[in-house]
Amino acid sequence: MIGFCLAAGAGSRLAPLTRVTPKPLLAPAGRPLLDLAVEALLAAGAARVVVNVHHGAGLLAGRLAGRPEVEVVREPVLLGTGGGLANAARLGLLGAGDDPVLVTCADHVVDPADLAALAAALERTGAPMVTGLVPASTGSFGLRLEDPPAGDPGGAAGGAGRVARDPRGPWDSAGAYALRAGVLHELEPVASTLAGALLGPLLERGALAGLPFRRAVADAGTLHRLLLASAGLLNGCWPYDLPAGDLRAPPRRGHQGGPVLVVDGASHHPSATIAGPVVLDRGCRVEAGAVVTRAILGPGAVIGAGARVVGSVLGPGASLAPGGVAVAALLPGPAPLR
Repeated sequence: MIGFCLAAGAGSRLAPLTRVTPKPLLAPAGRPLLDLAVEALLAAGAARVVVNVHHGAGLLAGRLAGRPEVEVVREPVLLGTGGGLANAARLGLLGAGDDPVLVTCADHVVDPADLAALAAALERTGAPMVTGLVPASTGSFGLRLEDPPAGDPGGAAGGAGRVARDPRGPWDSAGAYALRAGVLHELEPVASTLAGALLGPLLERGALAGLPFRRAVADAGTLHRLLLASAGLLNGCWPYDLPAGDLRAPPRRGHQGGPVLVVDGASHHPSATIAGPVVLDRGCRVEAGAVVTRAILGPGAVIGAGARVVGSVLGPGASLAPGGVAVAALLPGPAPLR
């Protein structure tokens, strides 16, 4: 089985942070999203992983350099989720015929066990494609399971079945898929979405299967969702190791709210107030009297004395002047994007 990680998008909803740091390199809990996605695919059984890159291609390729189990495909022109997969297939990187391909997004945090179950469902159902399913929310796609296994009405216990469109259906696509390589060779490697090029046509033919995931999927594509992904990782919602450091769970003097991760090399003044969930990544510094709550401070970030950070993300090397205030902010650091 081959894994495919969609990592080419510009991350415009997280600008201006992503104008400097590509979204897949943002680290909600001290480890880049890209690392978590590749780890998930390998843990789910992928023999190797293909990653497509465009925005910040040099930085992303550099992050993955030296990993023989990972192959990077650069897209000079952004091809979208559908075109990116079709392009990799045309390059001969995803196999052929019934060879299984497991797909996830670099900005999604997902349980590797759910991805493994998705691959197993592809083999079990014989469908050309199986989408992971999560509970639908307002304004979401809307899907229902037409024929879940006997004794599993609605797929509540995680059984796979054929899915159909339904505006009031209880399910939405999780943004993770298992499919047969052959269906990708039918697509043109041009700019397209996976929904438009493949999911939609398969739905119309009644050929798309779905599998309810047992754990939540975090889409870290907005500030609010990135902070939720950070809180989930700090609270152990998904089985990923955190970097070396001190994970402090409240209550603890000077630390209120949710957990606080102080990665090795990070520091904060004893008079600073840190109210989790908060990540202090390596090399970052919080000075005297500062207040930091519900925040991610990237490597080398500096919070000046008496400054206040609330519900914000600071990129690598970013700084907030003494007495400054950052509320619901995305502050990029000085590093140039390559």
